[in-house]
Amino acid sequence: MRPLVSLLLALPILLFAFPTGPGPGRSGAPGDSGSCSGGSCHFGAPRRGEGAAVYLPFGAFYTPGVPQRILIHATGLSAEPVTARFGFQVSPRMAGRPQSDSGGTLRSLGPDTWVQCANARPPVDGACPNEWQIASAQHTRPSRDPVWELEWTPPAGASGPIAFYVAVNAANGLADQAGDRIFLNSMQVERAGPLAVRQPFGGGGASPNAWVEIHGTNLPTAGTRVCAGGRDAAVISFTSPTQINALLPAELEIGPQILEVTGRGVEPTRSPIVIQSASPSLYSEMTGARPGETAVIYGTGCGDLREPRAADVRVANLSVPGMAYASPGIPGLCQIHFDVPEVSPNLYTIHVCIDGVCNGQRVQFPVLVGIE
Repeated sequence: MRPLVSLLLALPILLFAFPTGPGPGRSGAPGDSGSCSGGSCHFGAPRRGEGAAVYLPFGAFYTPGVPQRILIHATGLSAEPVTARFGFQVSPRMAGRPQSDSGGTLRSLGPDTWVQCANARPPVDGACPNEWQIASAQHTRPSRDPVWELEWTPPAGASGPIAFYVAVNAANGLADQAGDRIFLNSMQVERAGPLAVRQPFGGGGASPNAWVEIHGTNLPTAGTRVCAGGRDAAVISFTSPTQINALLPAELEIGPQILEVTGRGVEPTRSPIVIQSASPSLYSEMTGARPGETAVIYGTGCGDLREPRAADVRVANLSVPGMAYASPGIPGLCQIHFDVPEVSPNLYTIHVCIDGVCNGQRVQFPVLVGIE
């Protein structure tokens, strides 16, 4: 998934002013009103183009009227790792008319989020009235975990791009006015073709040297060929009428490309795909490590690993330098090495970011009890 970041005028969230989430119009979208920057709430300008991300399981694409799970990540760090608390607001809009046209409905999938219409009232039967059609979702309470899950259904008649606007508060948890960090971002998704692409382990997007699952109908099972950007897949490991697993070549060009699937007995199928320089997707079964030890976690989507690549590992609200290496003897698999920070034993949501792109999953790393 390649976010098309366009940072617009933004309206930050204050966790302690809005402990159960803000009112409507705080996502940073055009036409949003009000501001918590300055005055009695926050001091200093929000950080734009960083610290907030929306992840879709099949990359930056949608099918009209078809619901899909999305994840909101606060990838920005709080000033106080131990006491940090997080909150958010996200709002989908039609990219051509973001001030007035809804980009679909949102539904909470747990007690940590709630949905409201532009009139600050909850949807009725899942939908907002036409005159208050803009929907937003936000936290119900400040959270230690910087990840929230929602269901998003794009409009049934949608054809053009849809933009997500998201604001995140990485609060210090100390209830003061000046210590919170506000992050504002936006991303754009396009209408999908007949093929849906995701990475294994639940991550989204695609990048050179990454394993991908290609989902569709009437896919070839004989003579199967997968091409991305005019280059053949390095490996095809699985075929069925509804899914093909393939390893994308390391030489892929970055940017919008065409994915083509051909084979005996079926017509060629083509769909748009966006190739990023990296799109980390982590294997969720992680072996824990103690503070001070070097941990190794596995995944795919670390990009072209003919040379090791630097990784920014986020664990326990700390940024830890890491390195991504090709896993010997297993094409497309990468190893991320990092030193576990000095934090209390616990399970921590982990992000691995390469070239500014973080894994779009809710996975946890176990920090073990240290040796006395």
